[in-house]
Amino acid sequence: MQANKETAITKSQWAILASLMLGVFMGALDISIVSPAIPVIAQKLAVSARNIPWIITLYVLVYVVSTPLMSALSDRYGRKRIFLVNVALFGLGSLWAALSPSFVHLLSARALQAFGAGGLFPIASTVVGEVFPEERRGMALGFIGMVWGVAAVIGPLAGGWLTQGFGWTSIFYLNLPIALLILYYGRRSLPQDQGVHEHPLDIAGMVLLGVGLASLTYGLNQINSTQLLGSLVSFFVWPWLVGAVVLLVAFGIYENRPQAPIVSMQLFNKRQLNIGLVLSFAGGVAEAAIVFLPFYAIAALGVSVGSSGTLVLASAITMFLITEPIGRMIDKIGVKPILLFGTLMTMIGALLMVIASSLIEFIGYQIVIGIGLSALLGAPVRYVALSETNDMDRASAQSLVSLTGSFGTMVGSTLAGAFLASHLQNLDGFHEIYLTMAVVAGIGFLFSLALNSRVHAKGKQQESQKESKKQNSEFIHAN
Repeated sequence: MQANKETAITKSQWAILASLMLGVFMGALDISIVSPAIPVIAQKLAVSARNIPWIITLYVLVYVVSTPLMSALSDRYGRKRIFLVNVALFGLGSLWAALSPSFVHLLSARALQAFGAGGLFPIASTVVGEVFPEERRGMALGFIGMVWGVAAVIGPLAGGWLTQGFGWTSIFYLNLPIALLILYYGRRSLPQDQGVHEHPLDIAGMVLLGVGLASLTYGLNQINSTQLLGSLVSFFVWPWLVGAVVLLVAFGIYENRPQAPIVSMQLFNKRQLNIGLVLSFAGGVAEAAIVFLPFYAIAALGVSVGSSGTLVLASAITMFLITEPIGRMIDKIGVKPILLFGTLMTMIGALLMVIASSLIEFIGYQIVIGIGLSALLGAPVRYVALSETNDMDRASAQSLVSLTGSFGTMVGSTLAGAFLASHLQNLDGFHEIYLTMAVVAGIGFLFSLALNSRVHAKGKQQESQKESKKQNSEFIHAN
């Protein structure tokens, strides 16, 4: 249906959306393009099975801390300025990674990349909420979500091809021209804006969050799934997990004090947003499992590194084709049926991957996962966050969605490393990864049942006319 004059997207809005999509594409590409290169990196830099996931886990850990920090900085200094700073930091981190002579050097570069990437998706989602009419936010978020699908398609192919043809460092050099393009185009197209407040940064909150998550990550990574109880009571696990609980509880208590907390505790009073955060966590765990698909293909089917990147295209192409239409469907039927469908299909696909034993099964089950993730990741959960917050809380809510999703990825990749290290000689470690993915997706399905059904677009527009101009940018739920 054609948009009317009030809801039509202007040329300048399309230009803004293009800049945001390029930024998100760069961050998303770095996850998928690294995946096929992980076995080669492990071999070249002599990385053990238990330490391999740190290539992903450290990235996500720094990303989790960076996300609320960058959102707070964008509140203070403006979205455009911080978005472009994030792009520049990511480019520098990519160059540093390409020059890495050792695993420790590579991890430091990944940390710098993650520090820059932390603001890309939440700031992009916040700008959508500020620039686009609410009747078109679902579509705009759908386009941004589609970028993940494009990156997922290009990443494994490019990663496998570049790694085999030019070495693993080439996957990081690829980010440099993309970063330069975003800096040039974004500087011209993104709207000039001022910060919404000048509150001091919550440094103490960031320290508590970062150290608490680091402690949790290390403790989970040391778990031996074949001797679960024994490993949980070992010195390498329980002190770190206990320390993480203490620090994260202290973080939650402290966050009620700062004028501009890194995570606003008041957001947790919103029931629908809390459900969205659980679903974001579930999506993060699923993303972590997807990262190990090329590794799984190599171990289960005996394929080469380049071929493993090609094999995982089934889920990537599926996500590419379905993600953007999913965003459009939000504006018509709401997020609840989409998220119910997404969590259910993700759970089914993960369970099927446990029993995959042939090329045809491997590809077919990935398609099921791709369908599920298309309706779980990106636009639907972020639309919940947009609909539950006002202008002042919008950036914080989007960063919280990114934080919980990244936390899920961090937990998922950390457990994956523990599972793989516990089963060096067989496929049981991969089976445990996808069983965990299925359980978490099933929990997400149950939480999706508690979501409110939203008002259809026509009814929503009629109701919004009765609201004040300040409230016209907010979404109206039917309870």
